[in-house]
Amino acid sequence: MPNLNAEFAYDSSRLEGRVRRLMRAKGRVAALIQKESFPSGIGFNPVTVNTLRSNPTGGDGWVTVTQPDGTNNNCTPDPSVVSPALSTEAYSIEQNMTKSDTICLTDAQFGYLFEEQVKNIRANFSDTIVDTWEDRSKYWFQYYAGTKIVNNTSQTEGNGSTFPNVPAEYMASQDQLDPLWDRIMQDGGGEEPYAMSNGAALITAIMSPEAHRQIIKGSSSVREDFRFAQMGKGYEGAQLLQAWGVDKPYGGFMHCIDYRMPRYNFVNGAYVQVPYYTTAAATIGTQSIVNPDYLTAGYEVIYLWHPEAVIRQTPQSRSTVGQDTKFLAPSYNGEIVWRNIANETLNPLENNGRWWAWMVAGWKQTTKRKYAYALMVKRCTAVTGTVCPSY
Repeated sequence: MPNLNAEFAYDSSRLEGRVRRLMRAKGRVAALIQKESFPSGIGFNPVTVNTLRSNPTGGDGWVTVTQPDGTNNNCTPDPSVVSPALSTEAYSIEQNMTKSDTICLTDAQFGYLFEEQVKNIRANFSDTIVDTWEDRSKYWFQYYAGTKIVNNTSQTEGNGSTFPNVPAEYMASQDQLDPLWDRIMQDGGGEEPYAMSNGAALITAIMSPEAHRQIIKGSSSVREDFRFAQMGKGYEGAQLLQAWGVDKPYGGFMHCIDYRMPRYNFVNGAYVQVPYYTTAAATIGTQSIVNPDYLTAGYEVIYLWHPEAVIRQTPQSRSTVGQDTKFLAPSYNGEIVWRNIANETLNPLENNGRWWAWMVAGWKQTTKRKYAYALMVKRCTAVTGTVCPSY
């Protein structure tokens, strides 16, 4: 029989008090991303078809209607023709299966407040599934974003899967966002907005609270706009005094606060992402802690979001594929299931089990990814007493 690792704390020297769980920050992208069912029977590498814009070509255009004189025909002018323009985009189905450590009934029932420990173990497992969806959804949105801009003097721009390999020079600012709002509106990106303000479309800007503060506090005119907008609402209503974690509209953008936006360092001429978590020793097992390098990373990303730029497709659960076939109908959405599987050698008495989660999805890019932007901005990592550069 295989040996099992320690999973539970035991009351060997008088443990005391509740079993408390360390919480974790949640991202926003996995919840915002549009979701569909992946069609059955089309293979693993489908191709999506997008209808693009096209304009009339040929013909006489606007002509003056004149009295017939044998050289013209007002009833059948030469028309211009609008021909369709299409694009095809390929994508793939991916999968990720995650399991917990084995829980042995005998070990568990002798543990200190074992029901609380088991509750917290499952909650932590569930949180990791949420984070897995979040991280992968961010990866594909950023990968497919039609425009990537580095916030430097020339606003270096690219449309590939990664950022141009030049360092950002400036922190987040409304001065960078204003022309991008105009550009997206002129390109048709405001026709299906999440929200409106004073008759104009609001673009969702997903950003860290730090970038939000920088945009609001970094410009005296923006600060005055916020103060003026809150006049008469009293101390509780003053936005500069409220918590920064609440979504706020300003300047055509809805600031959507995400505490886990991707951060980078610029190393040897390229951006290298810094993981949000790293590991550290615990009394039992290995814990995940917020990475100190994440806190001091030199650069981070802002997303200008469009709800239909990238769509997450998940296969439907099935219990049969015809005839007399029968299956357990697994969920592909990361639903957590407990399995206690009998095995003559490993689990003869069915007193060992674990949680499982299976995630299967394809992130489909659409033609509206042209309205999705990823912006690389510089961070100010100075500590108290050190003045960051004024941009």
